[in-house]
Amino acid sequence: MDLLQQLRGYCKQFASSATWLMIPILLFGCAATAQQSDENNSLEAVELIDGDTEKPAQTEMDLPLTPELVYYILTAEIAGQRGQLDIAVDLYNQAAELTDSPELAGRSARISTFSRDPQRINRALTRWQEVSPGEAEVYVMRVPFLLMEDNYPEVVKSMNRALALDPENKERYLESLAANLSEKGDPERGLQTLLELDLYQQDDPDARFTYARLAAYFQRFEVAEIAVDGLLKEYPRNEAYLGLKADLLQTFNKNEEALKLIAKAAEQDGASESLRFTYGKLLGESGQSDKAKRIFEELHLENPDNPDVIFALGLLALEREDGPTAKTFFSQLLQMGDAGGQASYFMGLAEEMNDNIDSALVWFASVPADSQRFEMAQTRYINLLAKQGDIDKARQHLKLLRQERPQQAIDFYLFEAAFLRDQGMPEESFNVLSEALINHPGNIDLLYSRAMVAESIDKLDVLESDLRTILKIDPNNSQALNALGYTLTDRTDRHDEALELINKALELRPNDPYYLDSLGWVYYRLGDLEKAEYYLREAVAIQADVEFLAHLGEVLWVQNKKSEARKHWGEASKLDADNKVLQETLQRLTK
Repeated sequence: MDLLQQLRGYCKQFASSATWLMIPILLFGCAATAQQSDENNSLEAVELIDGDTEKPAQTEMDLPLTPELVYYILTAEIAGQRGQLDIAVDLYNQAAELTDSPELAGRSARISTFSRDPQRINRALTRWQEVSPGEAEVYVMRVPFLLMEDNYPEVVKSMNRALALDPENKERYLESLAANLSEKGDPERGLQTLLELDLYQQDDPDARFTYARLAAYFQRFEVAEIAVDGLLKEYPRNEAYLGLKADLLQTFNKNEEALKLIAKAAEQDGASESLRFTYGKLLGESGQSDKAKRIFEELHLENPDNPDVIFALGLLALEREDGPTAKTFFSQLLQMGDAGGQASYFMGLAEEMNDNIDSALVWFASVPADSQRFEMAQTRYINLLAKQGDIDKARQHLKLLRQERPQQAIDFYLFEAAFLRDQGMPEESFNVLSEALINHPGNIDLLYSRAMVAESIDKLDVLESDLRTILKIDPNNSQALNALGYTLTDRTDRHDEALELINKALELRPNDPYYLDSLGWVYYRLGDLEKAEYYLREAVAIQADVEFLAHLGEVLWVQNKKSEARKHWGEASKLDADNKVLQETLQRLTK
Protein backbone atom coordinates (compact mmCIF):
# COMPACT_ATOMS: atom_id res chain seq x y z
CA MET A 1 0.00 0.00 0.00
CA ASP A 2 1.20 3.52 -0.81
CA LEU A 3 2.54 4.95 2.42
CA LEU A 4 0.69 8.19 1.94
CA GLN A 5 -2.57 6.27 2.02
CA GLN A 6 -1.83 5.63 5.68
CA LEU A 7 -2.53 9.31 6.21
CA ARG A 8 -6.20 8.38 6.20
CA GLY A 9 -5.70 6.10 9.16
CA TYR A 10 -3.72 8.71 11.07
CA CYS A 11 -6.38 11.31 10.56
CA LYS A 12 -9.17 8.97 11.57
CA GLN A 13 -7.39 8.28 14.84
CA PHE A 14 -6.53 11.94 15.41
CA ALA A 15 -10.07 13.01 14.64
CA SER A 16 -11.47 10.71 17.29
CA SER A 17 -9.88 12.89 19.98
CA ALA A 18 -10.14 16.14 18.07
CA THR A 19 -12.71 18.80 17.53
CA TRP A 20 -15.62 18.49 15.21
CA LEU A 21 -14.64 21.95 14.03
CA MET A 22 -11.55 20.57 12.38
CA ILE A 23 -13.28 17.73 10.55
CA PRO A 24 -14.68 18.97 7.25
CA ILE A 25 -13.49 15.67 5.79
CA LEU A 26 -13.86 13.74 8.97
CA LEU A 27 -13.53 10.09 8.08
CA PHE A 28 -11.08 10.48 5.28
CA GLY A 29 -8.46 12.91 6.39
CA CYS A 30 -7.79 15.74 8.77
CA ALA A 31 -7.97 19.20 7.33
CA ALA A 32 -6.19 21.22 9.93
CA THR A 33 -4.70 21.14 13.38
CA ALA A 34 -7.10 19.54 15.80
CA GLN A 35 -7.79 21.15 19.13
CA GLN A 36 -8.80 19.50 22.34
CA SER A 37 -12.42 18.97 23.22
CA ASP A 38 -12.69 21.81 25.75
CA GLU A 39 -12.88 24.37 22.96
CA ASN A 40 -15.20 22.21 20.94
CA ASN A 41 -17.88 21.74 23.43
CA SER A 42 -18.13 25.47 24.05
CA LEU A 43 -16.65 25.09 27.50
CA GLU A 44 -14.11 27.47 28.88
CA ALA A 45 -10.73 25.95 29.67
CA VAL A 46 -11.55 25.22 33.27
CA GLU A 47 -9.52 22.37 34.69
CA LEU A 48 -8.91 21.38 38.26
CA ILE A 49 -5.44 19.89 38.32
CA ASP A 50 -2.67 19.95 40.84
CA GLY A 51 1.04 20.47 40.63
CA ASP A 52 2.52 23.40 38.76
CA THR A 53 0.54 22.80 35.62
CA GLU A 54 -2.03 25.27 34.36
CA LYS A 55 -4.35 26.46 37.08
CA PRO A 56 -8.10 26.88 36.74
CA ALA A 57 -9.12 29.74 34.53
CA GLN A 58 -10.31 32.62 36.64
CA THR A 59 -13.45 34.55 35.82
CA GLU A 60 -13.91 38.10 37.08
CA MET A 61 -17.07 38.10 39.13
CA ASP A 62 -18.88 40.95 40.84
CA LEU A 63 -19.99 39.16 44.00
CA PRO A 64 -21.20 40.15 47.46
CA LEU A 65 -18.15 38.97 49.36
CA THR A 66 -19.88 37.55 52.40
CA PRO A 67 -17.77 35.35 54.68
CA GLU A 68 -19.84 32.30 53.74
CA LEU A 69 -19.44 32.89 50.00
CA VAL A 70 -15.70 33.56 50.29
CA TYR A 71 -15.31 30.36 52.31
CA TYR A 72 -17.10 28.21 49.74
CA ILE A 73 -15.19 29.64 46.77
CA LEU A 74 -11.73 29.51 48.36
CA THR A 75 -12.28 26.03 49.74
CA ALA A 76 -13.55 24.88 46.34
CA GLU A 77 -10.44 26.24 44.62
CA ILE A 78 -8.15 24.53 47.13
CA ALA A 79 -10.05 21.24 46.75
CA GLY A 80 -9.72 21.50 42.99
CA GLN A 81 -5.99 22.09 43.16
CA ARG A 82 -5.68 19.04 45.39
CA GLY A 83 -7.58 16.92 42.88
CA GLN A 84 -10.64 16.59 45.13
CA LEU A 85 -13.01 17.24 42.26
CA ASP A 86 -16.28 16.09 43.83
CA ILE A 87 -15.71 18.32 46.85
CA ALA A 88 -14.83 21.27 44.64
CA VAL A 89 -17.97 20.80 42.55
CA ASP A 90 -20.25 20.55 45.60
CA LEU A 91 -18.73 23.66 47.16
CA TYR A 92 -19.07 25.64 43.95
CA ASN A 93 -22.68 24.52 43.61
CA GLN A 94 -23.38 25.69 47.16
CA ALA A 95 -21.68 29.01 46.46
CA ALA A 96 -23.72 29.51 43.30
CA GLU A 97 -26.92 29.03 45.29
CA LEU A 98 -26.00 31.85 47.71
CA THR A 99 -26.12 34.58 45.06
CA ASP A 100 -27.79 35.29 41.73
CA SER A 101 -24.47 35.80 39.93
CA PRO A 102 -24.58 34.43 36.36
CA GLU A 103 -20.77 34.40 36.29
CA LEU A 104 -20.49 32.27 39.41
CA ALA A 105 -23.28 29.95 38.27
CA GLY A 106 -21.55 29.57 34.90
CA ARG A 107 -18.22 28.77 36.51
CA SER A 108 -19.89 26.25 38.78
CA ALA A 109 -21.56 24.58 35.79
CA ARG A 110 -18.36 24.38 33.76
CA ILE A 111 -16.41 22.91 36.63
CA SER A 112 -19.18 20.42 37.36
CA THR A 113 -18.88 18.92 33.87
CA PHE A 114 -15.45 17.56 34.77
CA SER A 115 -17.01 15.46 37.53
CA ARG A 116 -18.94 13.33 34.99
CA ASP A 117 -21.62 13.11 37.66
CA PRO A 118 -25.06 13.69 36.07
CA GLN A 119 -26.68 14.80 39.34
CA ARG A 120 -24.00 17.36 40.14
CA ILE A 121 -23.99 18.63 36.56
CA ASN A 122 -27.78 18.92 36.43
CA ARG A 123 -27.80 20.84 39.70
CA ALA A 124 -25.23 23.31 38.41
CA LEU A 125 -26.84 23.77 35.01
CA THR A 126 -30.28 24.22 36.55
CA ARG A 127 -28.94 26.95 38.81
CA TRP A 128 -27.22 28.68 35.91
CA GLN A 129 -30.43 28.57 33.91
CA GLU A 130 -32.37 30.06 36.86
CA VAL A 131 -30.11 33.09 37.21
CA SER A 132 -29.41 33.51 33.48
CA PRO A 133 -32.35 32.18 31.43
CA GLY A 134 -31.05 33.85 28.29
CA GLU A 135 -27.66 32.10 28.38
CA ALA A 136 -27.45 29.89 25.28
CA GLU A 137 -24.49 27.90 26.53
CA VAL A 138 -26.56 26.35 29.30
CA TYR A 139 -28.67 24.57 26.70
CA VAL A 140 -25.64 23.46 24.69
CA MET A 141 -23.99 22.02 27.78
CA ARG A 142 -27.08 19.98 28.58
CA VAL A 143 -26.84 18.05 25.31
CA PRO A 144 -24.28 15.34 26.21
CA PHE A 145 -26.17 14.51 29.38
CA LEU A 146 -29.49 14.36 27.57
CA LEU A 147 -27.83 11.98 25.11
CA MET A 148 -26.68 9.79 27.99
CA GLU A 149 -30.39 9.37 28.76
CA ASP A 150 -31.26 8.82 25.05
CA ASN A 151 -33.51 11.87 25.30
CA TYR A 152 -33.21 12.99 21.68
CA PRO A 153 -36.40 15.13 21.65
CA GLU A 154 -35.00 17.25 24.49
CA VAL A 155 -31.69 17.51 22.63
CA VAL A 156 -33.55 19.08 19.72
CA LYS A 157 -35.41 21.46 22.03
CA SER A 158 -32.24 22.50 23.87
CA MET A 159 -30.32 23.12 20.67
CA ASN A 160 -33.17 25.05 19.10
CA ARG A 161 -33.29 27.24 22.20
CA ALA A 162 -29.52 27.84 22.18
CA LEU A 163 -29.43 28.63 18.47
CA ALA A 164 -32.33 31.05 18.82
CA LEU A 165 -30.75 32.83 21.79
CA ASP A 166 -27.30 33.18 20.23
CA PRO A 167 -27.42 32.91 16.43
CA GLU A 168 -23.97 34.47 16.07
CA ASN A 169 -22.43 31.33 17.55
CA LYS A 170 -24.47 28.86 15.52
CA GLU A 171 -21.43 27.26 13.85
CA ARG A 172 -19.79 26.58 17.19
CA TYR A 173 -23.00 25.17 18.64
CA LEU A 174 -23.65 22.98 15.61
CA GLU A 175 -20.10 21.67 15.79
CA SER A 176 -20.57 20.87 19.47
CA LEU A 177 -23.82 19.06 18.75
CA ALA A 178 -22.27 17.04 15.94
CA ALA A 179 -19.32 16.09 18.14
CA ASN A 180 -21.69 14.82 20.82
CA LEU A 181 -23.82 12.92 18.31
CA SER A 182 -20.74 11.30 16.78
CA GLU A 183 -19.56 10.29 20.24
CA LYS A 184 -22.97 8.78 20.98
CA GLY A 185 -22.55 6.60 17.90
CA ASP A 186 -26.16 6.16 16.78
CA PRO A 187 -26.21 7.09 13.06
CA GLU A 188 -29.96 6.98 12.52
CA ARG A 189 -30.98 8.99 15.56
CA GLY A 190 -28.02 11.32 15.27
CA LEU A 191 -28.80 12.30 11.69
CA GLN A 192 -32.51 12.55 12.46
CA THR A 193 -31.72 14.97 15.30
CA LEU A 194 -30.04 17.35 12.87
CA LEU A 195 -32.94 17.06 10.43
CA GLU A 196 -35.34 18.15 13.18
CA LEU A 197 -33.46 21.33 14.07
CA ASP A 198 -35.28 24.56 13.25
CA LEU A 199 -32.20 25.77 11.38
CA TYR A 200 -32.17 22.71 9.14
CA GLN A 201 -35.89 23.09 8.50
CA GLN A 202 -35.10 26.66 7.42
CA ASP A 203 -32.49 25.41 4.90
CA ASP A 204 -29.64 27.01 6.82
CA PRO A 205 -26.40 26.06 4.97
CA ASP A 206 -24.40 25.56 8.18
CA ALA A 207 -26.97 23.11 9.50
CA ARG A 208 -27.06 21.29 6.17
CA PHE A 209 -23.25 21.08 6.04
CA THR A 210 -23.12 19.76 9.60
CA TYR A 211 -25.59 17.09 8.50
CA ALA A 212 -23.40 16.19 5.50
CA ARG A 213 -20.29 15.89 7.66
CA LEU A 214 -22.03 13.78 10.27
CA ALA A 215 -23.37 11.51 7.54
CA ALA A 216 -19.81 11.11 6.25
CA TYR A 217 -18.57 10.36 9.76
CA PHE A 218 -21.16 7.61 10.10
CA GLN A 219 -20.12 6.27 6.67
CA ARG A 220 -23.46 7.15 5.13
CA PHE A 221 -21.51 8.30 2.11
CA GLU A 222 -24.37 8.45 -0.38
CA VAL A 223 -26.42 10.54 2.06
CA ALA A 224 -23.45 12.85 2.62
CA GLU A 225 -22.89 13.23 -1.11
CA ILE A 226 -26.51 14.17 -1.79
CA ALA A 227 -26.34 16.77 0.98
CA VAL A 228 -23.07 18.34 -0.14
CA ASP A 229 -24.10 18.29 -3.80
CA GLY A 230 -27.13 20.37 -2.87
CA LEU A 231 -24.91 22.87 -1.10
CA LEU A 232 -22.48 23.07 -4.02
CA LYS A 233 -25.31 23.90 -6.40
CA GLU A 234 -25.98 27.00 -4.32
CA TYR A 235 -22.40 27.77 -3.26
CA PRO A 236 -20.10 26.28 -5.93
CA ARG A 237 -16.96 28.02 -4.65
CA ASN A 238 -17.29 27.18 -0.98
CA GLU A 239 -14.01 25.52 -0.02
CA ALA A 240 -15.40 23.49 2.85
CA TYR A 241 -18.07 22.00 0.61
CA LEU A 242 -15.52 21.32 -2.13
CA GLY A 243 -13.23 19.59 0.36
CA LEU A 244 -15.94 17.30 1.66
CA LYS A 245 -17.10 16.47 -1.86
CA ALA A 246 -13.51 15.64 -2.87
CA ASP A 247 -13.10 13.27 0.04
CA LEU A 248 -16.38 11.57 -0.75
CA LEU A 249 -15.23 11.07 -4.32
CA GLN A 250 -12.01 9.61 -2.99
CA THR A 251 -14.03 7.18 -0.89
CA PHE A 252 -15.70 6.04 -4.10
CA ASN A 253 -12.21 5.53 -5.65
CA LYS A 254 -12.68 8.54 -7.91
CA ASN A 255 -9.38 10.24 -7.16
CA GLU A 256 -9.00 11.84 -10.56
CA GLU A 257 -12.47 13.34 -10.38
CA ALA A 258 -11.74 14.60 -6.87
CA LEU A 259 -8.50 16.23 -8.03
CA LYS A 260 -10.23 17.85 -10.95
CA LEU A 261 -12.92 19.21 -8.63
CA ILE A 262 -10.61 21.02 -6.23
CA ALA A 263 -7.36 21.63 -8.15
CA LYS A 264 -8.24 25.10 -9.40
CA ALA A 265 -9.57 26.30 -6.06
CA ALA A 266 -6.69 24.75 -4.09
CA GLU A 267 -4.01 26.34 -6.29
CA GLN A 268 -5.43 29.85 -6.07
CA ASP A 269 -3.82 32.44 -3.81
CA GLY A 270 -5.60 32.53 -0.50
CA ALA A 271 -6.88 28.96 -0.65
CA SER A 272 -7.59 27.62 2.81
CA GLU A 273 -5.23 25.35 4.68
CA SER A 274 -7.94 22.72 4.85
CA LEU A 275 -8.55 22.63 1.10
CA ARG A 276 -4.85 22.55 0.27
CA PHE A 277 -4.32 19.72 2.72
CA THR A 278 -7.04 17.72 1.01
CA TYR A 279 -5.46 18.54 -2.34
CA GLY A 280 -2.03 17.39 -1.18
CA LYS A 281 -3.44 14.16 0.17
CA LEU A 282 -5.22 13.45 -3.11
CA LEU A 283 -2.06 14.17 -5.07
CA GLY A 284 -0.08 11.75 -2.92
CA GLU A 285 -2.64 9.00 -3.25
CA SER A 286 -2.72 9.54 -7.01
CA GLY A 287 1.02 8.91 -7.29
CA GLN A 288 2.01 12.58 -7.63
CA SER A 289 4.29 12.50 -4.60
CA ASP A 290 6.57 15.36 -5.66
CA LYS A 291 3.66 17.73 -6.11
CA ALA A 292 2.11 16.54 -2.85
CA LYS A 293 5.42 17.16 -1.08
CA ARG A 294 5.49 20.74 -2.38
CA ILE A 295 1.95 21.38 -1.12
CA PHE A 296 2.69 19.99 2.33
CA GLU A 297 6.00 21.86 2.58
CA GLU A 298 4.19 25.13 1.84
CA LEU A 299 1.61 24.32 4.50
CA HIS A 300 4.37 23.45 6.95
CA LEU A 301 6.08 26.80 6.39
CA GLU A 302 2.81 28.61 7.07
CA ASN A 303 1.88 26.54 10.11
CA PRO A 304 4.83 24.56 11.53
CA ASP A 305 2.69 23.11 14.32
CA ASN A 306 0.04 21.39 12.19
CA PRO A 307 0.39 17.70 13.15
CA ASP A 308 -1.46 16.43 10.08
CA VAL A 309 0.97 18.17 7.74
CA ILE A 310 3.97 16.94 9.73
CA PHE A 311 2.58 13.42 9.56
CA ALA A 312 2.09 13.67 5.79
CA LEU A 313 5.64 14.90 5.28
CA GLY A 314 6.95 12.05 7.42
CA LEU A 315 5.06 9.49 5.35
CA LEU A 316 6.33 10.99 2.11
CA ALA A 317 9.88 10.77 3.46
CA LEU A 318 9.36 7.08 4.27
CA GLU A 319 7.94 6.53 0.81
CA ARG A 320 11.10 7.87 -0.83
CA GLU A 321 13.21 5.91 1.72
CA ASP A 322 14.57 9.04 3.36
CA GLY A 323 14.81 7.69 6.89
CA PRO A 324 16.62 10.66 8.50
CA THR A 325 14.01 13.16 7.26
CA ALA A 326 11.17 10.87 8.31
CA LYS A 327 12.73 10.61 11.76
CA THR A 328 12.82 14.40 12.03
CA PHE A 329 9.12 14.79 11.29
CA PHE A 330 7.94 11.96 13.52
CA SER A 331 10.13 13.29 16.33
CA GLN A 332 8.23 16.56 16.03
CA LEU A 333 4.93 14.72 16.33
CA LEU A 334 6.12 12.93 19.45
CA GLN A 335 7.18 16.23 21.00
CA MET A 336 3.70 17.58 20.28
CA GLY A 337 2.07 14.71 22.15
CA ASP A 338 1.13 12.42 19.24
CA ALA A 339 -2.64 12.70 19.69
CA GLY A 340 -3.21 9.94 17.15
CA GLY A 341 -0.92 7.50 18.97
CA GLN A 342 0.86 6.53 15.77
CA ALA A 343 4.11 8.48 15.63
CA SER A 344 5.97 5.86 17.69
CA TYR A 345 5.19 3.23 15.06
CA PHE A 346 6.39 5.36 12.17
CA MET A 347 9.42 6.43 14.19
CA GLY A 348 10.22 2.73 14.44
CA LEU A 349 9.92 2.37 10.66
CA ALA A 350 12.24 5.34 10.16
CA GLU A 351 14.84 3.92 12.56
CA GLU A 352 14.57 0.51 10.90
CA MET A 353 15.19 2.23 7.58
CA ASN A 354 18.18 3.98 9.16
CA ASP A 355 19.53 0.58 10.33
CA ASN A 356 19.14 1.65 13.96
CA ILE A 357 17.56 -1.67 14.90
CA ASP A 358 17.82 -1.32 18.68
CA SER A 359 16.13 2.07 18.51
CA ALA A 360 13.47 0.71 16.16
CA LEU A 361 12.70 -2.06 18.65
CA VAL A 362 12.26 0.50 21.42
CA TRP A 363 9.85 2.57 19.32
CA PHE A 364 7.78 -0.42 18.21
CA ALA A 365 7.53 -1.60 21.81
CA SER A 366 6.36 1.85 22.92
CA VAL A 367 3.35 2.10 20.60
CA PRO A 368 0.30 2.64 22.84
CA ALA A 369 -2.01 -0.32 23.23
CA ASP A 370 -4.99 1.77 22.11
CA SER A 371 -3.26 2.88 18.91
CA GLN A 372 -4.58 1.51 15.63
CA ARG A 373 -0.93 0.72 14.83
CA PHE A 374 -0.45 -1.45 17.92
CA GLU A 375 -0.74 -4.84 16.24
CA MET A 376 1.40 -3.77 13.28
CA ALA A 377 4.02 -2.55 15.74
CA GLN A 378 4.02 -5.91 17.52
CA THR A 379 4.49 -7.66 14.18
CA ARG A 380 7.48 -5.47 13.30
CA TYR A 381 8.92 -5.94 16.78
CA ILE A 382 8.66 -9.73 16.65
CA ASN A 383 10.08 -9.95 13.13
CA LEU A 384 13.01 -7.68 13.99
CA LEU A 385 13.83 -9.87 16.98
CA ALA A 386 13.70 -12.90 14.68
CA LYS A 387 16.07 -11.25 12.21
CA GLN A 388 18.47 -10.77 15.09
CA GLY A 389 18.12 -14.45 15.95
CA ASP A 390 16.35 -13.82 19.23
CA ILE A 391 13.44 -16.21 18.76
CA ASP A 392 13.09 -16.88 22.48
CA LYS A 393 12.68 -13.18 23.27
CA ALA A 394 10.10 -12.86 20.49
CA ARG A 395 8.09 -15.75 21.92
CA GLN A 396 8.38 -14.38 25.44
CA HIS A 397 7.01 -11.07 24.19
CA LEU A 398 4.01 -12.81 22.62
CA LYS A 399 3.38 -14.70 25.84
CA LEU A 400 3.42 -11.40 27.73
CA LEU A 401 0.95 -9.90 25.24
CA ARG A 402 -1.42 -12.81 25.83
CA GLN A 403 -1.26 -12.20 29.56
CA GLU A 404 -1.74 -8.45 29.26
CA ARG A 405 -4.48 -8.63 26.62
CA PRO A 406 -6.42 -11.85 27.35
CA GLN A 407 -9.27 -10.76 25.08
CA GLN A 408 -6.81 -11.05 22.17
CA ALA A 409 -5.04 -14.18 23.38
CA ILE A 410 -6.30 -16.29 20.46
CA ASP A 411 -4.99 -13.76 17.95
CA PHE A 412 -1.57 -13.80 19.58
CA TYR A 413 -1.52 -17.61 19.65
CA LEU A 414 -2.30 -17.64 15.94
CA PHE A 415 0.37 -15.03 15.30
CA GLU A 416 3.00 -17.01 17.21
CA ALA A 417 2.08 -20.20 15.37
CA ALA A 418 2.38 -18.50 11.98
CA PHE A 419 5.61 -16.83 13.06
CA LEU A 420 7.14 -20.17 14.05
CA ARG A 421 6.09 -21.75 10.76
CA ASP A 422 7.76 -18.91 8.90
CA GLN A 423 10.90 -19.54 10.94
CA GLY A 424 10.89 -23.20 9.86
CA MET A 425 9.73 -24.48 13.24
CA PRO A 426 6.49 -26.39 12.49
CA GLU A 427 6.72 -28.69 15.53
CA GLU A 428 6.90 -25.68 17.85
CA SER A 429 4.02 -24.11 15.93
CA PHE A 430 1.96 -27.26 16.46
CA ASN A 431 2.74 -27.24 20.19
CA VAL A 432 1.70 -23.58 20.54
CA LEU A 433 -1.63 -24.29 18.88
CA SER A 434 -2.15 -27.37 21.04
CA GLU A 435 -1.57 -25.24 24.15
CA ALA A 436 -3.99 -22.65 22.78
CA LEU A 437 -6.68 -25.28 22.27
CA ILE A 438 -6.32 -26.44 25.87
CA ASN A 439 -7.07 -22.86 26.95
CA HIS A 440 -9.66 -22.23 24.22
CA PRO A 441 -11.23 -25.59 23.31
CA GLY A 442 -13.39 -25.70 20.22
CA ASN A 443 -12.10 -22.46 18.71
CA ILE A 444 -12.48 -22.89 14.96
CA ASP A 445 -9.56 -20.65 13.98
CA LEU A 446 -7.19 -22.53 16.28
CA LEU A 447 -8.46 -25.91 15.09
CA TYR A 448 -8.04 -24.98 11.45
CA SER A 449 -4.56 -23.56 11.98
CA ARG A 450 -3.43 -26.66 13.87
CA ALA A 451 -4.85 -28.85 11.11
CA MET A 452 -2.75 -27.01 8.52
CA VAL A 453 0.39 -27.30 10.63
CA ALA A 454 -0.36 -30.98 11.31
CA GLU A 455 -0.40 -31.64 7.56
CA SER A 456 3.08 -30.17 7.21
CA ILE A 457 4.50 -32.54 9.86
CA ASP A 458 2.59 -35.61 8.64
CA LYS A 459 0.14 -35.73 11.53
CA LEU A 460 -2.76 -36.50 9.21
CA ASP A 461 -4.79 -38.06 12.01
CA VAL A 462 -4.72 -34.74 13.88
CA LEU A 463 -5.56 -32.85 10.71
CA GLU A 464 -8.62 -34.99 10.05
CA SER A 465 -9.71 -34.91 13.68
CA ASP A 466 -9.46 -31.11 13.89
CA LEU A 467 -11.24 -30.51 10.60
CA ARG A 468 -14.03 -32.93 11.50
CA THR A 469 -14.39 -31.18 14.86
CA ILE A 470 -14.90 -27.93 12.97
CA LEU A 471 -17.53 -29.60 10.80
CA LYS A 472 -19.38 -30.84 13.87
CA ILE A 473 -19.49 -27.25 15.13
CA ASP A 474 -20.22 -25.76 11.71
CA PRO A 475 -21.31 -28.35 9.12
CA ASN A 476 -21.28 -25.70 6.40
CA ASN A 477 -17.73 -24.54 6.97
CA SER A 478 -16.62 -24.60 3.35
CA GLN A 479 -12.98 -23.96 4.20
CA ALA A 480 -12.80 -27.05 6.39
CA LEU A 481 -14.69 -29.11 3.80
CA ASN A 482 -12.26 -28.14 1.07
CA ALA A 483 -9.16 -28.56 3.23
CA LEU A 484 -10.18 -32.05 4.29
CA GLY A 485 -11.21 -32.98 0.76
CA TYR A 486 -7.95 -31.73 -0.74
CA THR A 487 -5.84 -33.51 1.88
CA LEU A 488 -7.69 -36.79 1.35
CA THR A 489 -7.09 -36.31 -2.38
CA ASP A 490 -3.42 -35.48 -2.14
CA ARG A 491 -2.28 -37.61 0.80
CA THR A 492 -4.58 -40.68 0.79
CA ASP A 493 -6.47 -42.95 -1.59
CA ARG A 494 -9.88 -41.94 -0.18
CA HIS A 495 -10.73 -40.06 -3.35
CA ASP A 496 -14.47 -40.75 -3.49
CA GLU A 497 -14.86 -39.35 0.02
CA ALA A 498 -12.73 -36.37 -0.98
CA LEU A 499 -14.91 -35.70 -4.03
CA GLU A 500 -18.02 -35.57 -1.86
CA LEU A 501 -16.44 -33.07 0.55
CA ILE A 502 -15.14 -30.80 -2.21
CA ASN A 503 -18.44 -30.79 -4.05
CA LYS A 504 -20.20 -29.73 -0.86
CA ALA A 505 -17.69 -26.91 -0.42
CA LEU A 506 -18.36 -25.73 -3.96
CA GLU A 507 -22.11 -25.80 -3.37
CA LEU A 508 -21.53 -23.37 -0.55
CA ARG A 509 -19.08 -21.18 -2.48
CA PRO A 510 -19.47 -21.68 -6.23
CA ASN A 511 -16.57 -20.54 -8.41
CA ASP A 512 -14.10 -20.31 -5.56
CA PRO A 513 -10.79 -20.91 -7.41
CA TYR A 514 -9.27 -22.91 -4.55
CA TYR A 515 -12.23 -25.25 -4.45
CA LEU A 516 -12.20 -25.59 -8.25
CA ASP A 517 -8.51 -26.51 -8.06
CA SER A 518 -9.32 -29.15 -5.44
CA LEU A 519 -12.11 -30.52 -7.64
CA GLY A 520 -9.84 -30.71 -10.65
CA TRP A 521 -7.16 -32.39 -8.59
CA VAL A 522 -9.48 -35.05 -7.18
CA TYR A 523 -10.78 -35.84 -10.68
CA TYR A 524 -7.14 -36.23 -11.76
CA ARG A 525 -6.57 -38.71 -8.93
CA LEU A 526 -9.76 -40.52 -9.92
CA GLY A 527 -8.46 -40.79 -13.48
CA ASP A 528 -10.99 -38.47 -15.13
CA LEU A 529 -8.51 -36.30 -17.03
CA GLU A 530 -11.14 -34.45 -19.04
CA LYS A 531 -12.95 -33.17 -15.95
CA ALA A 532 -9.64 -32.57 -14.21
CA GLU A 533 -8.42 -30.34 -17.03
CA TYR A 534 -11.75 -28.52 -17.23
CA TYR A 535 -11.91 -27.56 -13.55
CA LEU A 536 -8.22 -26.71 -13.30
CA ARG A 537 -8.55 -24.38 -16.29
CA GLU A 538 -11.54 -22.79 -14.56
CA ALA A 539 -9.47 -22.21 -11.42
CA VAL A 540 -6.54 -20.71 -13.36
CA ALA A 541 -8.90 -18.45 -15.33
CA ILE A 542 -10.16 -16.96 -12.07
CA GLN A 543 -6.79 -16.76 -10.34
CA ALA A 544 -3.35 -17.59 -11.72
CA ASP A 545 -2.09 -19.23 -8.54
CA VAL A 546 1.26 -21.07 -8.56
CA GLU A 547 -0.20 -24.36 -7.36
CA PHE A 548 -3.17 -24.18 -9.73
CA LEU A 549 -0.73 -23.75 -12.62
CA ALA A 550 1.43 -26.61 -11.33
CA HIS A 551 -1.60 -28.90 -11.16
CA LEU A 552 -2.88 -27.89 -14.59
CA GLY A 553 0.57 -28.42 -16.04
CA GLU A 554 0.72 -31.93 -14.63
CA VAL A 555 -2.70 -32.88 -16.03
CA LEU A 556 -1.68 -31.54 -19.44
CA TRP A 557 1.69 -33.32 -19.26
CA VAL A 558 0.19 -36.76 -18.66
CA GLN A 559 -2.07 -36.16 -21.69
CA ASN A 560 1.06 -35.51 -23.75
CA LYS A 561 0.26 -31.78 -24.05
CA LYS A 562 3.79 -31.06 -22.94
CA SER A 563 4.30 -27.74 -24.70
CA GLU A 564 1.27 -26.21 -23.02
CA ALA A 565 2.25 -27.81 -19.72
CA ARG A 566 5.67 -26.15 -19.86
CA LYS A 567 4.01 -22.85 -20.68
CA HIS A 568 1.89 -23.00 -17.52
CA TRP A 569 4.85 -24.09 -15.41
CA GLY A 570 6.79 -21.16 -16.80
CA GLU A 571 4.02 -18.81 -15.68
CA ALA A 572 4.09 -20.44 -12.25
CA SER A 573 7.87 -19.99 -12.00
CA LYS A 574 7.49 -16.28 -12.68
CA LEU A 575 5.11 -16.05 -9.75
CA ASP A 576 7.15 -18.14 -7.30
CA ALA A 577 9.99 -20.26 -8.63
CA ASP A 578 10.68 -21.75 -5.20
CA ASN A 579 7.15 -22.97 -4.54
CA LYS A 580 7.32 -26.44 -2.99
CA VAL A 581 4.46 -27.94 -5.04
CA LEU A 582 5.85 -26.56 -8.29
CA GLN A 583 9.37 -27.78 -7.59
CA GLU A 584 8.16 -31.27 -6.63
CA THR A 585 6.05 -31.47 -9.79
CA LEU A 586 8.91 -30.45 -12.07
CA GLN A 587 11.33 -32.79 -10.33
CA ARG A 588 8.96 -35.73 -10.60
CA LEU A 589 7.87 -35.24 -14.22
CA THR A 590 10.73 -33.60 -16.07
CA LYS A 591 13.93 -34.88 -14.49
